[in-house]
Amino acid sequence: MIKNIGLISNNKNQKAIIVAKKVYDYLKLKSVTVSVLEDDAMPLKFKLPSINIKEFPFKIDMLISVGGDGTFLRAAKYSFARQVPVMGINVGNLGFLAEVNVKDCFKAVDGVLSNSYMIEERMLLELEIIRDNNHLKNSKNTNYIALNEFTINRSLMEKIIDIEVLVNKFSVINFRSDGLIISTPTGSTAYSLSAGGPIVEPTNEVIIITPLCAHNLFARSILLSCNNMLEIKIKTKNEHDVLSIDGVRQEIRLLTNDILRISKSKLKLKLITFDKNIFFKVFKEKLLK
Repeated sequence: MIKNIGLISNNKNQKAIIVAKKVYDYLKLKSVTVSVLEDDAMPLKFKLPSINIKEFPFKIDMLISVGGDGTFLRAAKYSFARQVPVMGINVGNLGFLAEVNVKDCFKAVDGVLSNSYMIEERMLLELEIIRDNNHLKNSKNTNYIALNEFTINRSLMEKIIDIEVLVNKFSVINFRSDGLIISTPTGSTAYSLSAGGPIVEPTNEVIIITPLCAHNLFARSILLSCNNMLEIKIKTKNEHDVLSIDGVRQEIRLLTNDILRISKSKLKLKLITFDKNIFFKVFKEKLLK
């Protein structure tokens, strides 16, 4: 039985904060040790004991997010290092990641505590930046990890980005565009979809490349096997291109001739689910109505 659970809620949604507190209290009644982040709104509002972000991933055997898919993305990053499973409780609009309805949240918690759930593994993407033959890492001195997508954007609205796409060192295409999205199947229903990318069933393992407002006659998405080595070379003559990961802009600026090497990560998202057809049910409800 799982005895140590992390809990993260949407800090800007009062309903999510209240639901998270109810889940917190319910878990305590079940004799579960609950860890919450010190800078989250829920423990601050209710004056609960909390821990810092460095300790948090090592105190939990499972993670619950309360909010929407955005909250799930924020929570999931704490699960990667130790590969703990994540369950999303949805507060508001139907989500592809936060699948548990609020009215079913206690039932779902009982299911987790009684081991009555399934784990669906989702592919993650890993990115390293190569600059002048040096490999740049993130603030944790590791490669960057994405559950949904990596996005290369222009930061100056009047500029376009010039990008070369290489697969296994072979130059495939140059895009002159407002940006480029490199997505997982999980991310295919997010930003990539709004840019005209395909919907991919999320347990597949492919890499989806979708240009943003490309100035090419050919401006379609490209699907690659996850076994390929993908490289994106920055050819823009400025220092203003930016990298975003799962919708969060990173501090690093991309420079001319930087190479972004992207591959399937050895890590996975372990998504807790109670319905093997949930993706198609959400797809039908969210996108076809």
